[in-house]
Amino acid sequence: MTRGLRAAHSRKRFRSAETTITPDPLPAGGRTLAARGALWLSVGSWGAKGTQTVALLVLARALAPSEFGILAIAALTYNVLQAVNQLGVGDALTYLEDRIDEASRTALSMVLVTGLILMGATWAVAPMIASFFHSPAATFVLRGFAICLPFDAAAQVPIGRMTRSLRFSRRAVTDALPSVIGAAVTIGVVLGGYPLIGLVAGQVAGSVANAAVATLVGPRCLPGWNTLMARRLLKYGGYLSAADLINLGLLNVDYIVVGHVLGPVALGFYSLAYRICFMPYLSISVVANGAVFPYYCRLPSREAKARTAENTFCLINAASMPWFAGLVLFAGDIALLGQKWAPATGAVRFLAVYGFFLSLILSALQILKAVGRSDLVFLDRGLHLAILTAVLISTVREGITVVALDQALVACAIALASGWWIVRHASVRPAALGRSVALPLLAALGMVPVVLLLGRLPGFRSTPSWASLLTLGPLALAVFAAILLAVMPGPLRSGWAALRGSNGDPDGPGRSTLPLH
Repeated sequence: MTRGLRAAHSRKRFRSAETTITPDPLPAGGRTLAARGALWLSVGSWGAKGTQTVALLVLARALAPSEFGILAIAALTYNVLQAVNQLGVGDALTYLEDRIDEASRTALSMVLVTGLILMGATWAVAPMIASFFHSPAATFVLRGFAICLPFDAAAQVPIGRMTRSLRFSRRAVTDALPSVIGAAVTIGVVLGGYPLIGLVAGQVAGSVANAAVATLVGPRCLPGWNTLMARRLLKYGGYLSAADLINLGLLNVDYIVVGHVLGPVALGFYSLAYRICFMPYLSISVVANGAVFPYYCRLPSREAKARTAENTFCLINAASMPWFAGLVLFAGDIALLGQKWAPATGAVRFLAVYGFFLSLILSALQILKAVGRSDLVFLDRGLHLAILTAVLISTVREGITVVALDQALVACAIALASGWWIVRHASVRPAALGRSVALPLLAALGMVPVVLLLGRLPGFRSTPSWASLLTLGPLALAVFAAILLAVMPGPLRSGWAALRGSNGDPDGPGRSTLPLH
């Protein structure tokens, strides 16, 4: 759940980044590299998410809701600690223009020392965290997860260097292989009858593999130190370092409020619903935006960034919309994991809507980062957290379905504000932005009659069943794809041409803009 951090080198550059920063030359075929980078990152992410999905299904069947709540508590704590330990390293190494080797050595020392300090602190305060969530058994899992911090810290620098150089095929290995190893260990130990030990063993195995794989496939460097470079790296984080921490609060304040007020059982229901609805966001929006961000940074002007972003928005929304719509339509099928999970149905529906708005927000913030408006990223995250926290505190006792509705409504408001900011400050055209949302939404509406009408046929939808889901789901996706091809063929053709590196594409492989139509 963590996010990359980035800011300007100096006050002057921060105020006018697009005119004062001279980016690295865009490599020949840079557009194709970005498109194929998105594909490679998708391969890595989908490999990771596929194994995590299998692990999630196994855990949902094997764990009681209260034990699933313990997993949520540990994951929440670890995500916050990992965000603190990031220190802006990933995006800093992507954005810096010179002395990269020296910056890498200094950054590695910074994150390793910070990781060790955080690990020790977590061991000390784990009982208090567990007590806050009314779950004493969480202490063991919290301490086990803390062991992973230095290993994941060691992977940050080589992964950041691979992103900078657009070596996304290698990034795919670091994204997928550790997750496969961690999921395999988790499943094996949990099915062996040791659920909490399995959670810890899988997390530790995945983190150790993450450090080992990143070191093997990425640029190697040893820890070093340069005080001036350390100051430069920390200054570079600036607003975005704070924004990243705020974002972690934003993504987890619901867990904190639900866990503290409603207890571990309700948190278990909510956590499963959230994890399911978060998968399309992580697998599509985070992956695609992660690939295009270094590409944005190498484009020569604000207008070039804006035109590219418009087409990127179309493609991301087109790829993610059917999955969020499907979660809304098939929310009741969560009972296929066991009837014990049926109370999470309402939360799934609203969290799917929330996931789509969160995807829109992330796409907008990436272009704001690329044009140097990190202050707006900070403001966006801060407003979102402040409004959501106030709403959740006032309504949480109404249950997890209301909490999920709160998430969707607040994210909608923030998405509208983010859209206004990228129109005003990043030169994105309002009409293009509106089409990027409206056309995929139109195609998603075509899924509704398929599910509602066919669901009335005998043998369908009377009760949740795998046969019904595996029949109606592909039919609904086929209708979505047919409508989408009819209403927005231009961006789809452009994206496919970029992926192939086609010289016949209007932009050519090395051009910096992508036409919307």
